[in-house]
Amino acid sequence: LGRTVLCLKMEDHYVRVHTPQGSALVLMSLSQAMDGLKDLEGAQTHRSWWVARSAITGVVEDGRNLRLTLRGGLQAPVSRARVGRLREDGWLAGVS
Repeated sequence: LGRTVLCLKMEDHYVRVHTPQGSALVLMSLSQAMDGLKDLEGAQTHRSWWVARSAITGVVEDGRNLRLTLRGGLQAPVSRARVGRLREDGWLAGVS
């Protein structure tokens, strides 16, 4: 699947690792997977999602809900609790 990680998504006791070449399930916790990606600029956007900043292509606002659009057509949710931090860090530029 290559070495470029777009995002991680929890699925039961597995993490789905998304790359430009596809995705795979890996038996580990999200925190273990995030620890393995400390060298990549990314953030946990939701309790079950981690997103690489370089993968973001846009932001979708649907009422009070936000989703990050990623390369490859994926969309990652942003929890309301994390909106402020992501906005402070410049991830949601142009979104009020």
